[in-house]
Amino acid sequence: MEIFALVTFYILGYLIHIFLCRRFNTDPQRFKTFLLYLFIALILAGALSQNLNLAALSLLIIGWSIILIDYEFHRIPNFITGYLSLLLLLIQLFQHHFLDSIIGGVEFLLFFGVLTFISRGGIGIGDVKLAGLIGLVIGRVTFLELINFTLLAAILGLLSILGKSRPQRFKGGIAFAAPMFAAAIWIWPI
Repeated sequence: MEIFALVTFYILGYLIHIFLCRRFNTDPQRFKTFLLYLFIALILAGALSQNLNLAALSLLIIGWSIILIDYEFHRIPNFITGYLSLLLLLIQLFQHHFLDSIIGGVEFLLFFGVLTFISRGGIGIGDVKLAGLIGLVIGRVTFLELINFTLLAAILGLLSILGKSRPQRFKGGIAFAAPMFAAAIWIWPI
């Protein structure tokens, strides 16, 4: 039953990914997406005996769509973050982590909101909303863990632009979704 649910979840996630990429005029990279989802499913198949975090799985699945759209247009649509936040809250409610999830989301939103204000637009509002989504999944964290997350995401973001040609490096800014997801996966055990 759990394997059937996981397969259904990934097929649904793949179809949602194709829909979101078409809706936002982005290349869905079907083959890469299929391999990525298969890789995640194989890793999680060993964890089926443990308690699966459905909120984390949802964020990973829709996160790939967010990364592709952010890379293409340097923005994260409200349509995705709005519905995804509702889905994550609903999942956390059924998994009895609702209050912890709300606190984590508020912590990440406030912290990145202050960073956006301090950096005077260096961090986009879409990245603030994405940080709130990540906070909904991770839950309550300490201030030091928020600093570590931010530093890791910033370092990964800077490394991501080193591969670009010199004229294109800072022309459109840094698509910050991928570094934020990578930092979230890195600190997930916290």
